[in-house]
Amino acid sequence: MKIGIITFHASLNCGSMLQAYALQTVLEKKYGADVEIINFANSGSRNMYNVIDLRPKKSAIRNNIKSVTNLGTIIPYRRDYLTFKKQYLHLSAGDYRTAKQLEGIEKKYDLLIAGGDQIWNVRCPDADKAYFLGFAKDIKKVAYSPSLGANDISESAKDPEEYKRYLLDFDYLSVREPNGKKWLEKLTGREVEIVADPTLLLTKEEWVSGFDLPQTEEHYIFNYAFFHNREETNLAIQKISEQMNMPVYVLDGKSWAYYKLDKYGIKKFPMTGPLAFLALMKNADLVLTQSFHGTIFSVLFEKQFWSYKRPVENEDKDDRAVAILKQLGLSERYQVIDELPNMDYLKKIDYENGVSRKAISELKENAFAYLDKVLGERA
Repeated sequence: MKIGIITFHASLNCGSMLQAYALQTVLEKKYGADVEIINFANSGSRNMYNVIDLRPKKSAIRNNIKSVTNLGTIIPYRRDYLTFKKQYLHLSAGDYRTAKQLEGIEKKYDLLIAGGDQIWNVRCPDADKAYFLGFAKDIKKVAYSPSLGANDISESAKDPEEYKRYLLDFDYLSVREPNGKKWLEKLTGREVEIVADPTLLLTKEEWVSGFDLPQTEEHYIFNYAFFHNREETNLAIQKISEQMNMPVYVLDGKSWAYYKLDKYGIKKFPMTGPLAFLALMKNADLVLTQSFHGTIFSVLFEKQFWSYKRPVENEDKDDRAVAILKQLGLSERYQVIDELPNMDYLKKIDYENGVSRKAISELKENAFAYLDKVLGERA
């Protein structure tokens, strides 16, 4: 069986690339499929990760000035991601930028999969109708664990009925979070399954053994990632670093340079990209994260970690952090970063006797049952 996957594989983002790699690997090794990731990235995606932002916005002009000033940091930052994409992702021929260019590509495949990651977040900068497979005709269409982020298509899209038509053409529908399930069931009138993010389908051993990972220091804190340049957040992380007498490392050299994080004693790891992420995650004494995939890998690698938020977060709509921690039985690990230095943040997670191992096993079992239904028996 030849399968085409469309996802955020080209994002210079560790979670996006690793989930693409995970789904590709599971389909190849466990189902014996011939897999290609369709090499699609729209202009929004390319602008997000270009050295120069071509959007006609004042914020783009400001960012371009920062980029030019910090080229020595940004160029290596891009290179490590692009190397991973070239070496480990099995991409289709061609370089597609629009849904129109994708018309007819489905003839190469027996099955198309949309997912995972936030490909169904219609308000993100790299959103595109191509991820809803409207370009493809007369082929089986499967959604594997896409996320809607914090955006209900019925409320956020300009034409919800168009998206409804696309969704009703799927043979199998699934999503990553409970809010997405609720919103899509309301929009389509169909049952929508919740299935685990692809990264959960590989074990820690499979993640570590699959790559030649860079070396790290003996003791450190890994912070992944800085989505906001907030003084209170930076000071809280600095305080935890001082209390533990350990350096804090970050991956994103772009944010590190833009936000001048060195003044808080925060260090930039010499490498970036997915391999550096896995290395830092594997050996960290403590992980602090604002990222869905930062949380996933913290639990997969059985790290002591905290998923943190700002004092005001809209958790009613954006349930990404809350939902995964609840699924893993670790809801108490979601805390306001400002308060964390004054808490018992060294309180250990008991992975040996806790519920997270069982929860991961059940999530995987459910995910493989979904794939078995779509693809048949595993190889």
